[in-house]
Amino acid sequence: MYSGAMVAHGPRTDVAGRDVRHVDLQALARLVGSGYRAVGHRLEPEATVARGEFTLRQVRPGLLVHASDAHHDRTLTTHLVKDRSLNFSVVVRGGWQGTLGGMPLACGGQQPQAMSFVLAEADVWRKQVIRGGHARMVNVMVSPEWLEASGLHDSDHDAMAIQRLARRHRWTGQWRPSGRTVALAEQILSGSRYAGSLQTLHLESRAIEIIVEALSLLIDQPKIPPRLQRATYRRMHLVRERLDAVEGDIPTLSALARDAGVSVRTLQREFALVHGISVLDYARLRRLDVARELLECQEATIAQAAHRAGYAYAANFATAFKRRFGLSPSQVRVRP
Repeated sequence: MYSGAMVAHGPRTDVAGRDVRHVDLQALARLVGSGYRAVGHRLEPEATVARGEFTLRQVRPGLLVHASDAHHDRTLTTHLVKDRSLNFSVVVRGGWQGTLGGMPLACGGQQPQAMSFVLAEADVWRKQVIRGGHARMVNVMVSPEWLEASGLHDSDHDAMAIQRLARRHRWTGQWRPSGRTVALAEQILSGSRYAGSLQTLHLESRAIEIIVEALSLLIDQPKIPPRLQRATYRRMHLVRERLDAVEGDIPTLSALARDAGVSVRTLQREFALVHGISVLDYARLRRLDVARELLECQEATIAQAAHRAGYAYAANFATAFKRRFGLSPSQVRVRP
């Protein structure tokens, strides 16, 4: 694991080989956003939240690399207003899940998996971890300013495609990382034989290779149409906001399409293009996330949370909840 603290004073940002404390997460969060807090309960600064290797380094202004190979000591949801950025996550083993502006995101599985997501503006990021969970992963984050300084403000085809991608707020894309990218992630996780400035250059070169592979794949995907109209984004964000606000039955596709002024087929296609998930899957996962938040804050019984998530039977709710989060509603509600 690459070493080196990114904060001159206060909690360390390289916590390799030891307990990861809540105060460490607070320090790390200041590098990527503001308003960090644990959701649902109070944690003491010295409380252990994970054990293992966990680093976040600002390699250059606007280029950050997060490497983690840690096991979580407790079930925890954290809240952060994340800065504008393009994010590239390579998960070698295990996985992670969270929400971006209320939109469910997850990456991981039986094989190495990768995901990118875009924040064209600051937005709420909630990370959800489960006690006993584990992720061996590398996340690379770049700011719009870093992209511009890297020459991606030019007028060639690829630069223009990347500029369009960087403006697509809450856009997400997944891909299967190549063997080379997995090897790059493992090199970052394993550390460098160099020290000082050479170590920084070594880390930067690995991070840039990951960015290059991701962008080369993502800007060629048909799900990033070059001439998708701005009105489409506004229309589909309004659909998402309506789904977020509904507490009763999920509106039918016909009703959503009618309100958006499009056909059902166009609604399904455009929503998936803009948000990277189907309408019904988004609504279902979002309701489960809301139910979890209610249980974490002790604001609802399990029966009430099930009703809020649209389930008539608590048993069906418990099955869907455990499939989504890896633990039962009762475990979330009574956890320390």
